[in-house]
Amino acid sequence: MELSERIMELIQNGYHCSQVMMQLSLDLREREEPFTIRALGAFGGGMFAQRTCGTLTGGVAMLSSYFERAEGESEPTGYRECGAELVEWFALQWGSLDCRDIVTFEIEEILKVCPGIMEQTFLKCIEILEAHGIDPTQ
Repeated sequence: MELSERIMELIQNGYHCSQVMMQLSLDLREREEPFTIRALGAFGGGMFAQRTCGTLTGGVAMLSSYFERAEGESEPTGYRECGAELVEWFALQWGSLDCRDIVTFEIEEILKVCPGIMEQTFLKCIEILEAHGIDPTQ
């Protein structure tokens, strides 16, 4: 199935942007994590206030999910750099981090604009992971 088709399938099944981003990553890894998907629902629609875009928060969460804490570490190394790269790219790409600046809260516009943003952002996440020597299928 094409990436754009999978995105539309997830949207039609009621997934928010943040959930779509993580589910695409889980698809690559052939994993199921329903608790994670449910938890990411809170970031849909810019946390339902049209604030930070759910595609971005989902993408940062997706990137972070590839990093494990080493014993004795307070946080995994490397994930902040990957997240910062995505945030910087996203802001340049769409001129803002907030839903309200990127798309109106009208369902027709969301369905027209957001799937493309999700697809491009997912591909950027894969690019970032690979640039950091991480296999996105693992």
